[in-house]
Amino acid sequence: MSKQKKIQKSAAVAETKETNSLPKAKAGIIPIIILAVVSLALYVNSLRNDYALDDSMVLIRNSFTQQGISGICDIFKYDTFTGFWVFNDSTRTVDQIVKEKKLLAGGRYRPLSLMTFALEIELFGKDFYDENGILVGQGCPAINHAMNAIYYALTVVLLYLILVRLFPRKDGSWWFSIPFLTALLFAFHPIHTEVVANVKGRDEILTLLGSLAALWWSIKYIDTKKIYYLVLSGLALLCGLFSKENAIVFLALVPLTLYYFTNAKWKEIGKVMIPLAVASVAFLAVRGMVLGWEHTEQTKELMNDPFIKMNFSERYGTIFVTLLMYIKLLFIPHPLTYDYYPWQIPKTELTDGLALLSLAIYLALGIYAVYGMIKKKNIASYSILFFLIPLAPVCNIFFAVGTLMNERFIFISSIGFCLLVAWFFAEVLPKLTKNISAAKTVTGVVLAIVLCLFALKTVTRNADWENDTVLFTTDVEVSTMSAKGNCAAGGRTLERAQSKEVKDNDKELHDALCEKAIKYLKKSNEIYASDGKRNSKKQSSTAVYSDAMNLLGNAYFETGNIADALDSYIKIISSYPQHDIANGNIHVVLMQTPGMLRNKLTTSTVPELLEVLGNLIKIKPECGEAYYVLGVIYGRELGNMDASIQCFEKAETCKFEKNASYYKDLGVAYGISGNYAKSIPALEKAIELDPDDDLSYTNLGYTYMNLGDNAKGQEYISKGEMLKQKKANDKK
Repeated sequence: MSKQKKIQKSAAVAETKETNSLPKAKAGIIPIIILAVVSLALYVNSLRNDYALDDSMVLIRNSFTQQGISGICDIFKYDTFTGFWVFNDSTRTVDQIVKEKKLLAGGRYRPLSLMTFALEIELFGKDFYDENGILVGQGCPAINHAMNAIYYALTVVLLYLILVRLFPRKDGSWWFSIPFLTALLFAFHPIHTEVVANVKGRDEILTLLGSLAALWWSIKYIDTKKIYYLVLSGLALLCGLFSKENAIVFLALVPLTLYYFTNAKWKEIGKVMIPLAVASVAFLAVRGMVLGWEHTEQTKELMNDPFIKMNFSERYGTIFVTLLMYIKLLFIPHPLTYDYYPWQIPKTELTDGLALLSLAIYLALGIYAVYGMIKKKNIASYSILFFLIPLAPVCNIFFAVGTLMNERFIFISSIGFCLLVAWFFAEVLPKLTKNISAAKTVTGVVLAIVLCLFALKTVTRNADWENDTVLFTTDVEVSTMSAKGNCAAGGRTLERAQSKEVKDNDKELHDALCEKAIKYLKKSNEIYASDGKRNSKKQSSTAVYSDAMNLLGNAYFETGNIADALDSYIKIISSYPQHDIANGNIHVVLMQTPGMLRNKLTTSTVPELLEVLGNLIKIKPECGEAYYVLGVIYGRELGNMDASIQCFEKAETCKFEKNASYYKDLGVAYGISGNYAKSIPALEKAIELDPDDDLSYTNLGYTYMNLGDNAKGQEYISKGEMLKQKKANDKK
């Protein structure tokens, strides 16, 4: 009886009970070739893509990466995004920028993938232009995408080789084996498109590749007892960690694998863990020296911390709904999106049915996995643990990751899922049917259908990653309730409307794109201010999504709607008084408003403008630009010269950058009110700032004539006429 129990307990390692090593197994060249070829073929169409999402931050807009080999030292010396910050700020030193830019909790230190980008820039880089034809740096998108596909294929093949060692074949049907089915499902699974088709996703691929290599060499040590395999395993894990921090989960997965699939003693497993532990400590030490040891508080903003205003029930209810989403996407990877920001996944109470279902499923999985690990060492429990352990650091239960979820977060965990499915078809189904031939037929049919669907989804999804415009405008149709997604889609749509090609040649398209952008951006702000609950239209606060609101102001201004543009910027500075971009846009819009009013280029009415300018002055009582526009409106539009002069005189006491148009309007106001002595210096200043403005000369001439100096007046009027004629000739 005791012997029977012993056999049951060691079912997963029945063939290895007389030795600590795994039985010899041949991988076979044919399945390796098939896996490599299909892994590459699935992502061939991604080679046509440009860059999307965060690619620019790590590659074409990253000063260190752009330097090629000479930038590698700085890549390892600083935070992963430092090169991006330096690229966009040439006025300060790197150390000054680093001190200010420690915004992301814990920092990001993933230098290995950036090093590979630098090498590719060194070898293949050439001028890269964005969608508007602007040179942004050195790039080689086809090479970058090809290398992602190659690293992915290597990962799939290495996964297969490891599984062949863990599950040696009992017959000649390699295609019906657990290793091949697992690797094939992993290669085809569409949820990996975010990792492979997005160039920046290389950090995820290299992390898994390095971690699997560490597992492979750990197994080789158990097989051979050769010390150099321990050294190789430590170096491999170190490479994985330098690619991304979550490689550290293999500190649990490596001993777990050895415990399940070998008879190695704990002492031997302990030896295997020494180089892995040393590699982890070394990485953490380097990371600490680079990023600092102090804890960096996460920015308290919804797009960086979706849980900031949630209570316990809402936080964990929402987390478990996202965890249920992961399971759903593994079984049915449709639709896919890069964007799961608030509130694509709605705020959910822990008492909600979906949250409770998810909690029950994960509790059941956890209990079964632990029970199976202790009692049976069966493949199902190992697969579940391989799913749960890598998921733990990114599930938001133990650590805040800054977003609700991402498809790339289950890149490693998906191995556990694929292994479980492969085990079902290769081991469980034949026992259920009691007919291996029938089981193979069913498996072949089901697998063919699934792989065809997976391949179709993968290839079509790759095309969505063509560039930011395609990605944002495609995924917003999936992530309809994402504030960030709608903001991104609105921003890219507005950029297209503002492009020279559209703006100068197709007014109808320009206006349609602006209206579409406004729709996206208004929805983005509405979502941001909502309470985040499913089917709720209630606003939980007056919070302002500054990025979306600023773009909304820009879109309104692009259509000539000055009042709504200013109102958008005012909402930002009401919450963030020192917001540089919003304050800068207010200045730009106000300084252009008089000219737009003069040329009838605005759709805003005088009452609307008076109201919004009044609101602006309440918030910024020293806003000289606002008084300037009020002076123009009262004088030119309403004929109230007393009010106009009062506004201009108030504007004169305020500090702001005054242009030629301001002084011209100031001079005209003084001239109309009969104050010629003040009109002359204002118009002279306008001519000094813009010596080609014929109206300033003409106005100055008439001012002198009103003072009785006809000769000087005629001189300026003639000069104005000459400039006017010259402009007319130039147009011809």
